Amino acid sequence: MEGTEARTRRRSEALCLEGGGGLPFIVSEVPRQSLIIKEGEYFLYTYENGDMTHGNRAGLGLYYRDTRFLSTLETRLEGIQPLFLSSSLERGYMANIHLSNPDILEEGRTVIPQDVISIRRSRLLKDGLVERIYVRNYHSAPVHVRLSIALASDFADIFEVRGMRRPRRGRVHRPRVAEREVLLSYTGTDGLRRYTRITFSRAPEEVRGGRAGVEAVFPFLLTTDEVDYLDLNVIPLEEGEEKAPAKYLEARRELRRSYEEWMEPTTRIQTDNNVFNLVIQRSLRDLRALHTRTPYGEILVGGVPWYSTPFGRDALIACYMTLMLKPELARESLAFLASFQGNKVDDWRDEEPGKILHEIRRGEMARMNEIPHTPYYGTVDATPLFLVLMSEYLKWTGDLDTFRRLEENVNLALRWIDEYGDQDGDGLVEYSRRSPLGLSNQFWKDSGDSILLPGGRLPCMPVATVETQGYVYYAKRRLGELFRDLGDRERGERLLAEAEDLRRKVEELFWDEELGFYVLALDGEKNPVRVVSSNGGQLLFTGLPSPERARRVIQRLMESDMFSGWGIRTLSEKTHYYNPMSYHNGSIWPHDNALILRGMKRYGADEACLKLVEGLSTACLRMENLRLPELFCGFRRTLYDEPVPYPVACSPQAWSSGSVFLILQSLLGITPDAPRGVLYINKPCLPPWLESVRISGLRVGSSRLGLLFRHEEGTTVFSVTEKEGDIRVVIEE
Repeated sequence: MEGTEARTRRRSEALCLEGGGGLPFIVSEVPRQSLIIKEGEYFLYTYENGDMTHGNRAGLGLYYRDTRFLSTLETRLEGIQPLFLSSSLERGYMANIHLSNPDILEEGRTVIPQDVISIRRSRLLKDGLVERIYVRNYHSAPVHVRLSIALASDFADIFEVRGMRRPRRGRVHRPRVAEREVLLSYTGTDGLRRYTRITFSRAPEEVRGGRAGVEAVFPFLLTTDEVDYLDLNVIPLEEGEEKAPAKYLEARRELRRSYEEWMEPTTRIQTDNNVFNLVIQRSLRDLRALHTRTPYGEILVGGVPWYSTPFGRDALIACYMTLMLKPELARESLAFLASFQGNKVDDWRDEEPGKILHEIRRGEMARMNEIPHTPYYGTVDATPLFLVLMSEYLKWTGDLDTFRRLEENVNLALRWIDEYGDQDGDGLVEYSRRSPLGLSNQFWKDSGDSILLPGGRLPCMPVATVETQGYVYYAKRRLGELFRDLGDRERGERLLAEAEDLRRKVEELFWDEELGFYVLALDGEKNPVRVVSSNGGQLLFTGLPSPERARRVIQRLMESDMFSGWGIRTLSEKTHYYNPMSYHNGSIWPHDNALILRGMKRYGADEACLKLVEGLSTACLRMENLRLPELFCGFRRTLYDEPVPYPVACSPQAWSSGSVFLILQSLLGITPDAPRGVLYINKPCLPPWLESVRISGLRVGSSRLGLLFRHEEGTTVFSVTEKEGDIRVVIEE
């Protein structure tokens, strides 16, 4: 008879292709253009006109704590959808949408011609949705029109929205209507009552019931050039919460001030390229939008719309990338993840003592244990990356107080690597799934088909991926140096010896001379997965490869089957399961490219760095909102004038936003050593489209620096423009 584990594995694999969260991802409608704003634990995802049609299959909605509290928002003028003109995102928390009227007919004749009534929707998120709708009459005669707003909620869990079927749902209650307020509510299978409180700044002329919600009608009588407005608040609430409707102007002022205060201590970066300055500003604002205060602490969440929740790997890599910009992000994320560090063996959640979480959810399905994300620990690399970030944070800050507070967490993470991460005692760190609803692949390419053997066969478990070994090597080497410097010489030398043993193993077991590259992984029988992938490229930033092999890796990455012209693909075009439209098997991920570029610069491959930066920067300039998304398709640049979007990519996404800053740090050759009071500059190289870069307020330990990099006679030179503290700037050759 078939074993229980095999039946469970087969049933789970039959669900559908796994997305980044490891569970089904089915979106049958992808908006050509959409608007996403986020603030705190709220995000709003709509069409570009600001609406969400009833029954849409795109996942549009107002979300709070993994629940969709508003699923329908339809605005009509005299029963007709207004004409879309434009939309813009002022900040991550705010959007402006401009609409106009179509011809308005009465008994077959036009009574109000098209494009004489302007409708401007200014919306932001502050304890829910706060929207001000301005209606202005540009007609030569007075107008009397009715604006209707339909609102409804299905209170769906975000995993339901993404396509997961549930055995049963809770109960949606009939709307309760008052003079200026509507209350939608739902009692979940978890017993928790959830509410959507809707308030208006004035009483509607009429409120009609329908489709699990309401339609409110508001008259506007406007003389020529007169403007009037209506305020709308949509407030998600869980049972026991009380939130007053925010006032639009006050909320806007508070949010702007919040952004200014968040950005005030960040390193300031100014270049001579105005467009690149806009890219920097966009990335910085996106990081602020994704920086989220939760009941458990503050952390950078993964991305919107689908991953607006804490992810261990994503937060750790994004914080590593932004240490030059704002090291507080790393300190907060380390503390947050340490507080959820695994403390027992729990197969349902793939938890083990010392392990760092993969993802945490707070919706009804998580509360009912229908999914294991409470939190879920199915990631092989978050634990070594926790150690990597801790060591790099110390290099930037010298903050031993934080290290001492989290030292036991560091010890537990090291113990997990040796006792649980190494599943078969061979000195490598592997993964295998135990949870029936867990991820089958638990490295960063965590979709179900990201490792396939010839014939489409899945590898046998446990699997050891090459870049995971690099993370472990990097962590042990860095921590070995740290413990040695702190006086624990015996432990430091032991960790350094373990790192060197691992380096030799990787060089022996993962290098494939015929490929001229590192294999992607070893399966449970130690058979190599002989494909060229970006995973081997990530080894470079860890410093594990020998100089000669690093040179060959870089050369191979820049060949046309890996480098598309826009960026480096996750998988070679020559691989049997390559697909440029897939999630992980031929697409281009900006964060992946940024880590690879960091490694290229480490090994002195400036020409390859500049070629890669040219591709990524040109792609970014052709993306919506000058923003690098989570990923885009891997089609060749010679075939398309623009990078091809991946339909359901998160944008913004934390490690894509952070990539801009790691790329710049790498090009400038900046490496800190706060404990020794030194900042190293190693052969900076600016791309041709950047003549100068000015860095102000760069923090290294307790010191601050200003640096100016500029082109001069075919090379990049720098000067120190300001200095506070005892920091020394040392030129490395």
